[in-house]
Amino acid sequence: MAALTPEIVSDVVATCRESADEIVASLTRAFDAPLVGVTVEEATTYNAQQPPAGFDGAGLAVVLKLAEASAVAVIPESCGLLPAWYRSPDPTGKSKLNTLAQELSMLLLPASHVADEFHVVPLVQLAAMLALAKLAPEAPLVPLKLKAGEKEGQLSFLWPLAKHAELLPKPEPSPAEKSTRAPAAALPTNELTDDLARLPRYTRSFLKVHVPVAVNLASQKLSVQDIMELVPGAIIKFDKSCDDPLDLVVCDQPIAAGEVVKVGDKFGLRIRNMILPQEQFIAFKTTIAS
Repeated sequence: MAALTPEIVSDVVATCRESADEIVASLTRAFDAPLVGVTVEEATTYNAQQPPAGFDGAGLAVVLKLAEASAVAVIPESCGLLPAWYRSPDPTGKSKLNTLAQELSMLLLPASHVADEFHVVPLVQLAAMLALAKLAPEAPLVPLKLKAGEKEGQLSFLWPLAKHAELLPKPEPSPAEKSTRAPAAALPTNELTDDLARLPRYTRSFLKVHVPVAVNLASQKLSVQDIMELVPGAIIKFDKSCDDPLDLVVCDQPIAAGEVVKVGDKFGLRIRNMILPQEQFIAFKTTIAS
């Protein structure tokens, strides 16, 4: 995979312009804001002494980690385009922001650069946090001008970051660490409250288990003879309509249904509803002694 260096700036600008419509759609879904367009302007360089407007305050950051470096997309709170709940989202809000991060990882970066991880975090002070994350001196900055009604703002895409972990929520200390740590004054936090962190420690490793995820287009049963007669150009007809939702399957179990979407030049599935597990009831019989 190609390195994430300032030299790819022209490729990033071209990718953002090709994906402009998808970027607008992705931000609109995440923020519930009627964005009417995005203009990808010529790239500049980030000046830590004179950062863009709003970088002296809070904002939302989408962190994209690649093999050896990272990139970040930043939207200041002062522009008025962020939803009021972005600092403390409920489960639905968290899902929207995570989907936004995943989609932007494919819409902002050229196909030669694939993010290994993507995170979305609110930051209390954008410029200060970028300094902690070791944003490269004179790092490329691709400005994407956003407009929603009378509001206008900017999404700034910057790279490379040497220490992206400085932007991410810190793991909670163990009970032993808490007991030995000296009390400290309360500091502003940039963490998104994660309900999963409340699980018992011995169960958290279960969340790291990798399972196969597939999209089930349709299924059909054919006789062995029919299968043996298949040749290039043959068409197999399915009973499923072209407009029917597709099933998202995990370990052969359907968990959700959705519709096909285009994310850049990739295929995606937009979840429309979750599929509840099938309930099985076993009759409970009692014997009454006479």
